Amino acid sequence: MKRLIGGLFAAFALGTGATIYVAHRSWDGLVDRRYSEAGANEFAEREEEARAGFAASLPGRYRAGENRFRAVLSTSAGALRGARVTLDAMRIGGPRDDRSFSLLEGAPGTYGADVLLPLPGEWTFLLSVEADRLHVRRRWTAFAQTSESPGALRGSIGGREVLLSIAPWPPETMREVDVTVSFPGYDGTTPPFVDLSMTGMEMGRNRVDLSRGADGLYRGKGVFVRCPGGRRDWEATLTAPGAGKEVFRVVVAD
Repeated sequence: MKRLIGGLFAAFALGTGATIYVAHRSWDGLVDRRYSEAGANEFAEREEEARAGFAASLPGRYRAGENRFRAVLSTSAGALRGARVTLDAMRIGGPRDDRSFSLLEGAPGTYGADVLLPLPGEWTFLLSVEADRLHVRRRWTAFAQTSESPGALRGSIGGREVLLSIAPWPPETMREVDVTVSFPGYDGTTPPFVDLSMTGMEMGRNRVDLSRGADGLYRGKGVFVRCPGGRRDWEATLTAPGAGKEVFRVVVAD
């Protein structure tokens, strides 16, 4: 009997040890290992916020596509100037669409950036503010609405700004989309064109031919074909003959 009990105890100890080892090796980052330290730091930051009289005004509505994000920050002394401000956007569906943005100060205490949310759905945002001894974190969730208006992607060719718009946004596979290009100052004799492709995958030739309108914009129609492997990350390569090219990242809808 003693041998049986001893054997069961040894098996239990071995199983428990293996479980702890596996849990340690498979830690996925969802829980901070330094939980107590992180909690203490957050409590100290909140106290500092209260003493400084920190306040933030943040956008309440978002859409799939490009958003002009603006944060108005202040303390009891007035507009918060000269802060380092970043915004992390994380999609609930997984980390592949996560992205980070640096917010630049325009008017005193007003920080902004063009924030591209490639897909509709629920997003988690984290605003980080660093200013002298003030360290602020603000986390919230919001739903990015589907938009029939174009998704505007900004780039540059030859030092000139170029704007690629796709509607509807985000694009759906096997559905025709309208492609519009704004390239002020381009004087090439051949209109620009857009090639749709995937990195590392042969999708066949998929070119959107553009024609110039009376308003100076170049327009055409194209289709994002469905990837057999389920990938959604595309590249739209805009080529302006004689001027250069720009590659835009596009994520098609689920």
